[in-house]
Amino acid sequence: MRRPFLFLCSALLGISGYAAAEEVLDYKAEVLSIMKKNCWDCHSNENEVKGNVDLDPATLADQIGPYNIIRPGNPDESGFVERLKLDESHNDFMPRKGSRLSRREIAAIEEWIAAGAIIDAEQLSPEEKTRLAEARPGAKEMESGSGATSDAGDYRTWTNTAGRTIEARLISLGPATVKLQLRSGKTYDVPLQDLSPDSAAQAKALGDR
Repeated sequence: MRRPFLFLCSALLGISGYAAAEEVLDYKAEVLSIMKKNCWDCHSNENEVKGNVDLDPATLADQIGPYNIIRPGNPDESGFVERLKLDESHNDFMPRKGSRLSRREIAAIEEWIAAGAIIDAEQLSPEEKTRLAEARPGAKEMESGSGATSDAGDYRTWTNTAGRTIEARLISLGPATVKLQLRSGKTYDVPLQDLSPDSAAQAKALGDR
């Protein structure tokens, strides 16, 4: 599934300076060891990938996004964290073949997600650079939208072509993308072609107001 991208001018945001000045909490340094200890037998290419949940760093980006089980900046809305906290008798509890993760381990995962779910601080993807830039003081003020904007502030359900849903409000509508804001305040640019027909029509209707 194509993940949404929020492309901002890297020169304006000064992302390279930001990354150098601030310590970046990343998966490889802080979380990978926890996954290898608790989840690797069922969720890695080294052994087996069950439920289409692959936690290898090279492919982890497929699990990260506003519709995915790891939602950057939103540990409370991330299905991955929810499953770690379920009762061990629940069918969706993780890890199924092991003991519950410790509070410290879960807290480390939550902190990583809250910090933007960066995989490798030394090899930042364009999306990760954007997420770090958004976390900077004043980043919201530097965002610039194009196309029609909506100030109604109504949160609505949005569905992508894979059938996954989120609750967000329309910030702006461009020729090929829609900017959505989650209740947490995080914003994402989602290609219109990635939305279901109903959600794409909803975006265009709201943008025409």
